[in-house]
Amino acid sequence: MVRIALRGMRHTRSDRKELYFSIGNYGSQICYSAITLATEVHPDKNHGDPKAAEDFIALGEAYQVLIDPEKRGWYNKHGKLCIPQDFWLHSYCVYGMVYGSECFKDYIGEFASTTFLSCLEMEEEAEDPEVRKKRAWEKTQTLLEERHEKLTKIMIDRIQPYVDGHIDEFEKLVDLEARRLSTAAFGECLLHTLGIAYMTKAANELKGKEECGRTKWIKVEGPKGFEMRSQIHAAKESERTVGRLDRTNQSQHDKEEDLRLHIFSYLNNWRIDNAWSTNVVDIDTISSYICKAILKDSTVSKDVLRLRAEALAKLGKIFKGANPPYRREYNICLEDGQQNENEDSDYSD
Repeated sequence: MVRIALRGMRHTRSDRKELYFSIGNYGSQICYSAITLATEVHPDKNHGDPKAAEDFIALGEAYQVLIDPEKRGWYNKHGKLCIPQDFWLHSYCVYGMVYGSECFKDYIGEFASTTFLSCLEMEEEAEDPEVRKKRAWEKTQTLLEERHEKLTKIMIDRIQPYVDGHIDEFEKLVDLEARRLSTAAFGECLLHTLGIAYMTKAANELKGKEECGRTKWIKVEGPKGFEMRSQIHAAKESERTVGRLDRTNQSQHDKEEDLRLHIFSYLNNWRIDNAWSTNVVDIDTISSYICKAILKDSTVSKDVLRLRAEALAKLGKIFKGANPPYRREYNICLEDGQQNENEDSDYSD
């Protein structure tokens, strides 16, 4: 068993001045404890509180060491300073890759992996492990169905102004929404991942129009450099994961079965990149359900269906934010042919 002490960390549920994470037989125990504590001190819920930000960063670093055997080995032998900088991710990104963001609840809801782990924790530990997993997944499926239906209704309302012909108003509202979401921890990466999902699904209906262009990744130095490099690392992984998925002809049932297999695989490999690739599969599953419900709706005309597809493509393009006038201060990518306007940054393939 490995123990890491986060000395001086505030813990709102007790007066303890020292908090210990312990790694035992189940990685789910770490994840469940980490999400509870990290949510309490998350920067999005504690604006302007430097102590909360400090605690959150310490928690993210501890999580990275505990979940990664290689980092644990380095830490146990020589301490934190011996771990190379390139092996760390920004704590904002660690949380986002594993648990998502409360700010994106109207687009993603709670990740299926988090829902499953919560259901698994509620099952009796004395049960056979496979029985526990089966029962937890059955409960998770019910909650995912509720999530999908809720998010679909929200999306229909969101794109309705475009369908009604108020295109300029729609673009302004979505642009404002994207700029708001971009200020959340891990916001740019989640926007990028959602943007690609919407654009890809809409392109299938629009016969290739509005397909995603070739991505160039921003390289930024200075105070935001570490955080943005971590987000770019995650965004590259999301593009690779989506690129490996060939689910065009899969039924929704098959997609959810694919998601289940990814989550169960995650139980055997708790690395952060594995968590994120599982969650990207979840985002793709969510967007597939929403887009099918919206774009294959037999209760509306073909003209309305096409307008909905155009709205989703436009929403995806604005979320990705790679082209003017939708560029944001800390965009993580550009499209081919676009020039970087940030003097402190560069871009690469």
